[in-house]
Amino acid sequence: RPAVEIRNLSKIYKVKKGNFFALKDINLTIEKGEIFGLLGPNGAGKTTLLSVLVGLLYPEKGEARVLGEEPYKNRDILEKMNFVSGGTRFHWSLHVVDILKYYGMAYNVPQNTIQKRIEELLKFFEISNIRNKKFAWLSTGERMRLILAKALLNRPEVLLLDEPTLGLDPDIAMKVRREIKKVNKRFGTTILLTSHYMNEVEQLSDRVGFIHRGKIVDVGSVEKVKLSKFDTYDVFVQVDKVKSKEALKRKGFGVVGNRLSKKLSYDENLSEVLSTITNLGYKIHDVETKRPTLEDYFVKILNGEKVNKRL
Repeated sequence: RPAVEIRNLSKIYKVKKGNFFALKDINLTIEKGEIFGLLGPNGAGKTTLLSVLVGLLYPEKGEARVLGEEPYKNRDILEKMNFVSGGTRFHWSLHVVDILKYYGMAYNVPQNTIQKRIEELLKFFEISNIRNKKFAWLSTGERMRLILAKALLNRPEVLLLDEPTLGLDPDIAMKVRREIKKVNKRFGTTILLTSHYMNEVEQLSDRVGFIHRGKIVDVGSVEKVKLSKFDTYDVFVQVDKVKSKEALKRKGFGVVGNRLSKKLSYDENLSEVLSTITNLGYKIHDVETKRPTLEDYFVKILNGEKVNKRL
């Protein structure tokens, strides 16, 4: 049984001009134990989908199941889930340990287990030294680790993360990503991560999905998704002094100074390309490859839509 299974799901809002589809015919499966990244621009439907999965919104069509249950119909399933938002905050005057005790009780963690679990999580996230510190005095990184610790109090099988690094400085965001990976590896937690930060999703996810205007555009491994839009990548080769630009150009190389460039398809053999260069009498000093990123994919999707609209 998948951790998350969504079939033909639509969320519709009534507006003056008729119906607005916040989500339209979503089909998605997330397997147990994987980190799934949901990408899309602001307003694409990412948060709306999470709201359905935690039972805050009821779909007008289709169904969304978490561990076999529909959260908007069966609230009991929420005990096996948790949710983290980058905007999560606690009362400024509460101490770290008191925040965790409060949520332990709120999540119905057995009374004789709460303290042990708190100690485990304080140690796991390396925040034992701030246990008696007020939330107001925590650094941004400490706050995010506390928020993640809170979300693991009920040992969720499924963890939903909505823009967990939104607004964080790059060094703090990197630490949060490291903690997310650690949670998945240590507890086997299924994680659904939404973000519009392409590099974040690329670093964290086993598979990704791209949502745009309420529709799922593509799903697959990071490499598979990128290959759906790109069939070539760039190779740059630094050589000693170029003797004949024309000979290199006839072999399909671009030449700028002593740097050669060439676009290769994914089924071409790089070593054969390098052999071509050495056979022309050049000594290779450096080789660099530049493959398309998820950000390149994202831009191509959006630009493609703009072109289609103009046509």
